[in-house]
Amino acid sequence: MKSKLTACFLAAALIGGTGAADSGAQIGNESAFGFLNLPGSARTAALGGNHVSLHNGGTAHFETNPAYLDHEHHRELSLSYLNHFSDIYLGSAAFSWHLDGIGTLATGVRFLNYGDFNRTDSEGSELGSFNAYDFSWSAAISRSLFDTFRAGIGIQFVMSSYDAYRSSALGLFGGLYFPFNDGYSQAGIAFRNLGAQLTRFDGTREELPFSLMAGITHRLQHLPLRFNLTLHSLDRWNLPVFDDDSDPGFSENLFRRIRFGTELLFSENFHLRVGYDHLQSEELKTDSRIDLSGASIGLGIIIRDIRIDISRTSYSDTGGLIQLNLGTRL
Repeated sequence: MKSKLTACFLAAALIGGTGAADSGAQIGNESAFGFLNLPGSARTAALGGNHVSLHNGGTAHFETNPAYLDHEHHRELSLSYLNHFSDIYLGSAAFSWHLDGIGTLATGVRFLNYGDFNRTDSEGSELGSFNAYDFSWSAAISRSLFDTFRAGIGIQFVMSSYDAYRSSALGLFGGLYFPFNDGYSQAGIAFRNLGAQLTRFDGTREELPFSLMAGITHRLQHLPLRFNLTLHSLDRWNLPVFDDDSDPGFSENLFRRIRFGTELLFSENFHLRVGYDHLQSEELKTDSRIDLSGASIGLGIIIRDIRIDISRTSYSDTGGLIQLNLGTRL
C-alpha cells in the first residue's frame, strides 16, 4: 500500500512542480495544491502561462485576475479540458453574469483527476483500489472604479483527496486591470492563493502557492501583433531550480520570472499564439540536446458565437500537454 500511496503523491508532485513554474517554482514542493497554478485556459497556456493584463481576458481567466470581468462578459460560459500525462486530466468550467449597480460576478470549478491506483500490502498482494483528485471552487466580483479602471476580488475553496489523505484550504485572489485610452495597451496586477489550510494531510502545515504578478499587453498600431509580458513571483526574489549548482544570480533570477506571449491577429476570428516561460524551461530542459521546454503554441478561432482555443505546451522529453477551451454566451 505504501508504494501505491507514494506513486499517488509523486503524481501530485508532478502537477505541483510543473505548475509551480507559474508561481515561481515552490522549491521542493514546499506548497500544497500546486494544481492551482496550471494555466486557466488554452489561450494563456499558448501564451506561456497565466497573464494578468490580457486584452479581453473574460470569464475563462477570472481566477488569474478577477478584474478582467466586465459587463461585456454577461452570461459568458467557459469550458476547459487539459490532457495531462498518463491518465491525469484537468476539467474546468466558469460562468459570469453582470448585475447593474453591483458589478460583474463569476463562479467556476476545476477538477484534476489523477486516475485509479491499486492498493497493495507490503508483499504486493492487491487489496482493492483507490483514486486521487484535486478540486477547487471559486467566486469573484469585479467593479469599475473609474471610466475603465477595474478592481476584482475573489474567494476560493480547495480540496485534495489522495486515498485516506485529505486536505482543504480557503484562499483569496484579487487584482486590478487598466485598459489605456489608446485602445492598444492594457496593464494589470494580481495576487493569487492568499490563504491557509483548513484541514491538513497528516497534521503538517503547508503553504498555499501564493504569487504576486504584474503585466502589460500592447498591440502594435500598424501590425497585427499583440505582445503580452508578465512578471510573476514578485513576492520573492530567489527562484532556484532543482539542478542549480550555485545561486542563479541577478540576471537569471530576473529572466526566470518573465513570461512572454505573442498573438498574431490574422483577423477578428483567427489568432495564432506562441509563448515562452523561462522558469519552466529551466526546470524541464535536458542537457542532452536543445529542446523546446517552456515553449508553447496555440490557435484561437471564433465560429459564430463559439470561441475555440487550443494549445500545446512542450515539457521537453516528457512530451507535450494539449489544452482545449470552448466559450460562448448563453
